[in-house]
Amino acid sequence: MKIGAKVMAAWVDRVRNWRFMPLALASLLAVLVAWSGYILVQRAATGLLEAEATRESQVWATHLSRHISDLPQIATGQRPSAATLSFLAKSQGLGGVYSFRVYDVNGLLKLRTDDLSKTLSRDQPMSRIDGEFVAAFEKGASLTIAHRGRAIGEPRYFAASLLPISLKGKPIGWLVTRVDQSERQQMIIAMATRVSVTVGTLLALVPILGLWYRSRQRGIVAEKLANIAQHDQLTGLPSKPHFIQQIARELAARPVDNSQCALVVSEVAELNLIDENFGRLAVEYALITAANRLTECKPDNSKIAFLDSNRFAVFIHGVTDPMTVLSFAKDLTARLSEPLEWRTERIPVQAHAGIGLSSSDGADPETLLRNSELALRSAQEQGTPGYGFFNPEIAQDVRRRVAVQRAVVDAVAAQSFRLDFQPVYNFRTGELNGFEALIRLHDPEIGAISPAEFIPIAEHSGLINRIGAWCLQEACRVAAQWPPHLMVAVNLSPAQFNSGALITDVRHALESNQLPTYRLEVEITEGTLLKDSELVMEQLRVLREMGLGVALDDFGTGYSSLSYLWKFPFSKLKIDRSFIAALDESQSARGILRSIIKLGHGLGLTVTAEGIENIKQYNTLRDLGCDLAQGYLLDRPARIADLASIILRNFAQGLSRRGGESGALKVVGKIAGAA
Repeated sequence: MKIGAKVMAAWVDRVRNWRFMPLALASLLAVLVAWSGYILVQRAATGLLEAEATRESQVWATHLSRHISDLPQIATGQRPSAATLSFLAKSQGLGGVYSFRVYDVNGLLKLRTDDLSKTLSRDQPMSRIDGEFVAAFEKGASLTIAHRGRAIGEPRYFAASLLPISLKGKPIGWLVTRVDQSERQQMIIAMATRVSVTVGTLLALVPILGLWYRSRQRGIVAEKLANIAQHDQLTGLPSKPHFIQQIARELAARPVDNSQCALVVSEVAELNLIDENFGRLAVEYALITAANRLTECKPDNSKIAFLDSNRFAVFIHGVTDPMTVLSFAKDLTARLSEPLEWRTERIPVQAHAGIGLSSSDGADPETLLRNSELALRSAQEQGTPGYGFFNPEIAQDVRRRVAVQRAVVDAVAAQSFRLDFQPVYNFRTGELNGFEALIRLHDPEIGAISPAEFIPIAEHSGLINRIGAWCLQEACRVAAQWPPHLMVAVNLSPAQFNSGALITDVRHALESNQLPTYRLEVEITEGTLLKDSELVMEQLRVLREMGLGVALDDFGTGYSSLSYLWKFPFSKLKIDRSFIAALDESQSARGILRSIIKLGHGLGLTVTAEGIENIKQYNTLRDLGCDLAQGYLLDRPARIADLASIILRNFAQGLSRRGGESGALKVVGKIAGAA
């Protein structure tokens, strides 16, 4: 009993399982439909059989009543004539008739033809079936009833038909005709069974076939969805997640021949330019063409995939010689770099490739892919030949960039940047003119990070606008505590001009700290003006109209600096430190500096020399008439807490003029003495 209960419980749990529930319901429905169909067909066949039997028995009853003239006499108890007996004997057996019975009005048997050889039993009561027949007739019901034979000698199935016998309008007896329907019943039932089984089977198969078709359609849809999920719909190549799964299996299976695997990541460069010049359809055509070319030239023992917007991957297993992979990368970049024939245009294309080896660059898919992408980046930066193996030094640089980017994000969130201020002095008087604000970043894990390193990362990540707004606000806040004649200079990034918020940030910094506009100076480099110069120029004009000073920083390093001076009236030129350093090595540097200073004065601009590190440089620039000096010789960038002592020291030096010695010489002399 316990085993049976366990089996039943297991079966119930299986049926309850959602996977088997549709099949169980469909099977139950099929059985019910088939059984219902069988019952309906059987009932229809039985009704047809009864109708046929009734009709035939009625025909015989009518026929006998017309051809037996002494039928009333027989019903009253007289013996039938020889002619009647002969007729009955001939009729019995024809058309299935096996018995004629005559009863008197009281239901007593007077004649029975199914046993003529025997002496008739007088006053034998009417049989049960015939009695039921008479009772039905008297109630006005059907005159014919079909029966299944039960008594000995009776057919398996027969029909009985009742005909009343009358004399002068008065009923004197009954004629009962019995017709054998066994053969017909067997034939009809067999036919009905075949029909019902066929119909039931078809009805049962309908839900099963429906469920099968539905499951098949679901399988087709699931297969299509899996194919969509595993393949890129534009190129038809496997997608990155599916590709990662494939190469994971390959890397997990260690070859017995000590061969290794290689991953080649290639990229079609500058699709954005194709988009700008020819439209998105041209970009899609370029990707499809690249996928076709990659399919054509891939090795036999390889798998390919589309990684993202413009990168493809080729995974090669069974590599015994890495140089074969390098040769393939060379051929691949050459094939992908072939021009595109787009409509009537011939579009140039450039491709690069990076190679990673499983033996040295990553034994798992993620590491191998990451290092292959680093190799690709290195190939892009180096230019020729456009392909190469992974270099561990690249990974170290990338990790450094990622760490710096994290430090920048954290510093923006916590506002943990710091501004140092480097003094700027007047060459002629030695007086302090102001300070240049220099941003600093110190991360608890990395340490001090140079602006030359984190500013480009901040520009690339889109955080430079928030950093620039903070610098303006902090510089104005600190400068508001200085004497009113001291200025503060803040460097601007090109990205700030593209944000649309620069003017608002400047106004907010000045107004919130109540700093006069003439005390704020912004510095830009020539690189700021190289792209969208009209947009930059318009904003610089607004700043100049507000009263701010605008300095062109690193003057002399760009090829078009002079053209910018003509287009826009800057207030100051800052000579690049490379020219100042050249004074120690080149005789021509003095002449170049003289020309720059004269050019600036000719345009009515103040000229600042930055990066002054020794007395020779200082004296030369002073003699050439340079206006402002800035550099380590005079002062290093100082913390906010040290600015007060610098300002007080300069005041003291400026007020004490002796023996014709200029304040400028006193500044330099003090620094030299301290050194």
